Amino acid sequence: MKEILFEWNPWWEKEYVYKKIKRDLFIHIKKWINRREIISILGARRSGKTTLLFEIIDYLINEKKIDCNNIFFIKADDDRVDKKELINTALDEYYKWKNPKGKIFVFIDEIHEIPEWQKTLKRIYDLEEKNKKIFISGSNASLLKEELSYLLTGRFAYFELFPFSFKEFLKANNVNIKNEIDLIKQKNTLRNLLLTYIEYGGFPEIVLEEDKERKEELLRFYFESILYRDIVKRKSIRNVEKLDRMVKWYLQNISAYVSYDKLGTLCDLSTDTVGEYTRYLEDAYLIFVINILAYSIKKQFINPKKIYCIDPGIRRIVGFVFSEDVGRIYENIVFIHLKKTSLNIYYWKNKGECDFVIRNKNNVEQIIQVSYNIKDSKEREVKGLTETMEKFNISKGIIITQDYASTENINGKEIKFIPLWKWLLKY
Repeated sequence: MKEILFEWNPWWEKEYVYKKIKRDLFIHIKKWINRREIISILGARRSGKTTLLFEIIDYLINEKKIDCNNIFFIKADDDRVDKKELINTALDEYYKWKNPKGKIFVFIDEIHEIPEWQKTLKRIYDLEEKNKKIFISGSNASLLKEELSYLLTGRFAYFELFPFSFKEFLKANNVNIKNEIDLIKQKNTLRNLLLTYIEYGGFPEIVLEEDKERKEELLRFYFESILYRDIVKRKSIRNVEKLDRMVKWYLQNISAYVSYDKLGTLCDLSTDTVGEYTRYLEDAYLIFVINILAYSIKKQFINPKKIYCIDPGIRRIVGFVFSEDVGRIYENIVFIHLKKTSLNIYYWKNKGECDFVIRNKNNVEQIIQVSYNIKDSKEREVKGLTETMEKFNISKGIIITQDYASTENINGKEIKFIPLWKWLLKY
């Protein structure tokens, strides 16, 4: 056990410095480090949760000057250890060996691998919270959220980590944009890098991998790991072939309207099973579902959904890409960017349609349309946007484009046209 603990905690025996891409999410987490709540980081497999924990550890050691021996990391998905009672067993061994003085910082990676972990954390938090600050990570949204809420209400704060944003992707490619002048000077570079981002996505290892063939292999591996390990195995799915068919339909039809009834007929599944499988896919952070904005839950339920994928690279490797798909991929990238800061994202459809309506409590605060080929669709896109703005009494709206930039007053409404590469860096 000591050898494994040493492996998990390299800072005990040598200087530790975090050398990977620093994540934007860390800025938000840092505000909670001095508080008592358990910090939970949720996200898709391979999105960088473990390295974000290491970034926090680097901050504790090198900025907060915490004794290295007071930082304890448990890798719960290590197949060499018995998962039952792992937290208690590892902590006991750690205390006997290190005998730390004062407050300790405990990190548990992929905690859902440990049976009844929530009961153990509740006991530690309630009895020993002054002596411990706990950080956990996991790859299943509802599992952690529901169980944290059930037994650990008021005792935790959770954060969702996604693959690299376009801004983080630029950092990984040594492109630093500080101001508007940088945007102008590096416009061509940004446009070219956006094409790479669309093709391979933002999963950290794939971004940093230089070999294109290896990138393709990793994307397939990530998709299969999420589908078969996080969904099929964990949920004991029997209709694997039908689930696979359903997933591929979703990824080939991102941003399109979907009816669970019709999809069930296509995949030979009941409507309830389609809904159940879709929730599993959401829990594993493979896809996301949004509803029409309606104040009636019934209307949200009976209207078609819109589906988005966690990453454009995975979408391409599974869903195929045609030239006419670029607009859908643009819309998907915009959704993921919005998802990082907005919980209440909807679409709107009446005579016209609008891609995204962002609501804060009961108020609509932002309306966004996405149009890759604005020259051919400007009239339609503007009509859908302004209709939605009228409906929700909003005076300003955004249309995200490939390269067209302008601010126009149309029917008394201010419409800002902005290229995707610029919007991703400014909003």
